[in-house]
Amino acid sequence: MKMQTAFIKPIIFTLFWGIACLMPFAVLANPRSIYVAKSGNDKNSGNASSPVLTITKAESIALPGDRIIIYKGTYREMVIFHKGGSPGAAISYSASPGEEVIIKGSERVRTWVKAHGRTWRATINDDFFNGTNPFKEWINRDSSYRHLGEVYLDNKLLNEQKMKGDVERVIYSWFTSQENGKTIITANFGANDPNQKLTEINVRPSAFAAEKPGISFIVIDGLKIAQIASAPAFVNGVQPGAINANGGTHWVIKNCSLSYCKSVAISIGQTGHDYPGSSPGNPEYRDLSQDISTVGHDTITHNHISYCGQAGIFGLLHGTQSIIADNLIEDINSNNDFPGNEIAGIRLALAVDVLISHNLIRRVHGTGYGIYLGPLFQGARISRNVITETSQSAIYLYNSHGPALFDNNIISGPGKSTGEGVKMISAEGNVFVQNLFYDCAFINQKVPGRTFATSNFLPHSLVIKQTIPALAMDDRWYSNVFVKSGLDKLNNDPDCLADYNAYIQGALPTAWGDKQSHTIAANAGFALINTANSAKLMLDLKAIPKVTCPVLSPEYIGFFALSKQYLEYSNGKAITINEDFKHKPKDALSGFPGPFYQYWATSDNNQTLLFAY
Repeated sequence: MKMQTAFIKPIIFTLFWGIACLMPFAVLANPRSIYVAKSGNDKNSGNASSPVLTITKAESIALPGDRIIIYKGTYREMVIFHKGGSPGAAISYSASPGEEVIIKGSERVRTWVKAHGRTWRATINDDFFNGTNPFKEWINRDSSYRHLGEVYLDNKLLNEQKMKGDVERVIYSWFTSQENGKTIITANFGANDPNQKLTEINVRPSAFAAEKPGISFIVIDGLKIAQIASAPAFVNGVQPGAINANGGTHWVIKNCSLSYCKSVAISIGQTGHDYPGSSPGNPEYRDLSQDISTVGHDTITHNHISYCGQAGIFGLLHGTQSIIADNLIEDINSNNDFPGNEIAGIRLALAVDVLISHNLIRRVHGTGYGIYLGPLFQGARISRNVITETSQSAIYLYNSHGPALFDNNIISGPGKSTGEGVKMISAEGNVFVQNLFYDCAFINQKVPGRTFATSNFLPHSLVIKQTIPALAMDDRWYSNVFVKSGLDKLNNDPDCLADYNAYIQGALPTAWGDKQSHTIAANAGFALINTANSAKLMLDLKAIPKVTCPVLSPEYIGFFALSKQYLEYSNGKAITINEDFKHKPKDALSGFPGPFYQYWATSDNNQTLLFAY
């Protein structure tokens, strides 16, 4: 078909993730405010003129509806929640407006002794640590030398060495050993005297953690959390994190910064376990709650998560009916410490009706993914996200019957030659509409080997409807833009449909669908340019054809018979996809595939759009 062009010169979009204040979690009648300050005393009452010293003390006297307001300063403590709020009366922990509040999982070390050459030595007793000594704990089961503990100089991470002798020659490095029941750290700080600088080591596994499952209605707002040494998390095991909800519900985590958290930044899951010998009569996760009102419903928004080893956000079950939106997640597993497949910007399992929207996820290293869902994510919606620079697939979907909706995303894959991009393994009923995929290979296969018993649920519930194998089937691709890599490698699996797409710059369509799609050889001029907290999207519009697509209504996309539902909101209302990345409604002038319906030129035929929150 003849290509219709719009403009000649490139366009530029700026996609901006910032921190902004949201409406309070609940409107409360005469809530009590408890104040925390570095000048306070834990014997004080906690009012504005008599603040307490620690957040832990404030937690001990807080009641549902109370607001804990924290004044500026660095707080070195792990706050254990022994109680939560109640509907309409959450307990909130907030930074005082305009003030910087830092929660650190480290302690300063000022007892360094010069060893030889450029190395220093610190001898540390076990009682210096908060229960668990991270310098005795390996980072993973197969590690030969990497520990959970870290050493910091002026808030910068030093590099652990495998051999003590390497520390002398490698500036800003360290090595640890155990001698006579004490932890010995040998470090090279270059020309710096560590006793005169800010030198810190990890001692705590969390900044905030629920004592037990079921502690709910907690708000954490505007805090900076850093240098936490939590252990690795496993979907079928324990799930610690710098913030650890431990199976609580209705948590709100917003406007926070989490950095240098060894494993997971925010864990919203609950402890899981393996299910050996699972079968249709005994499916995985059969022993978890089937009352959807008692799980999840968390809101994680406007947070900046960086330099965390395993995942930005992680959890089993409690992603259900939660909202994860407007977060910047970057530099995950940057030291490539973590092996295995539990590494991702966002990693959720059993996440029914989760909404993951408008997050910027970039630079996920090693075996890490951008978003990893599964098993079980029926009713999930992944919308308006930007994912780039992942070593493995930007999206990994595993073992679910669906349906799930992926709309208006901008995905830059690791390259067709890697075989990674969007990977679906025994994940059926996935609908991809109005996305832009750059250099993304698509994989759609069943789990090799034995057949898994995969449950699906009554719509918008956790009540198991039936348990049968999930296959590579019942997927749809409508009105997407594919650059460099398309869908030509996909088999004609049962009930899979593709049409009204644009394939550009070497991307090729399916052999079994795409009757109304366009294939264009031109260079798209695609680039995602990263800045501190944004990504600029560059496209050459002369390469993008107009493709008139029908309204993507429930009737057009179709009914998913196995799950007995259309694509639906969590309240059961069917979804019509009639807005683009910018929330612009579809109208008579809308004709472009991908995440933007229209483009407007400035005087020089360039465009810059700023999305600020």
